[in-house]
Amino acid sequence: MTEPFVIRRAELSQAEPLAQFAAHLFRDTYDKDTATSDIDAHIEKNFSVEHQAAEISDPAAAVFLATFDDCIIGYAHVIFGSVNYRSAFLNRIYVDADWRGRGLATELLETVLNEARQRGETRLELTVFEQNARAIAFYKRAGFAVTGYTAFTVGQDVQTDLVMAINVAEGFDT
Repeated sequence: MTEPFVIRRAELSQAEPLAQFAAHLFRDTYDKDTATSDIDAHIEKNFSVEHQAAEISDPAAAVFLATFDDCIIGYAHVIFGSVNYRSAFLNRIYVDADWRGRGLATELLETVLNEARQRGETRLELTVFEQNARAIAFYKRAGFAVTGYTAFTVGQDVQTDLVMAINVAEGFDT
C-alpha cells in the first residue's frame, strides 16, 4: 500500500524549502549529463528563495506541492496563458526519487490539468530534456505528443528539449 501524500497550492512561507528541494532534484537529475558549473549557474538563477517566492505569488501561475509528513516530495509549476491564447505551460514537475512509481507524478499532472480546465485553458505544453527517457515515457503515457524541439540553456550548456503538448479536455491516459 502506498503511503498517503497531500497535494496543495504552495504558500509563500514554503519558498525556502521548495528552493532547496528543487535545487537538489535538479542536481540529482542532470549531474550525469551537465557540467557542475552549468548546473550551479542554473540553480542560482532558477531556484533561489526569491525566485520561488515570485513563482508562488504569480497570479498567472500556480505552484502545487506534494508533501508527506510535512516534507516536500514533489511539485509542479504551471504558467497560464504563456504559450498562446488558451495554452498553459508546465514549467516543472519534479518528484523525489523515493516517490517515483507511486502515482505521485500522475496526481501532480492531474492537479495541473484540473487547474488548467478551471482557468479555461485548452492546451498544456511542456519541454523535456531529450535525454530524460523516463520523463518522456511518462508524458507519452499521459497522452502528450511531441510537437517540436527547442534549445534549453543550463549555464553555458545549450541542450535540446522536446516540446510536447496535450489537449486539456482530453484528460489523462496513464
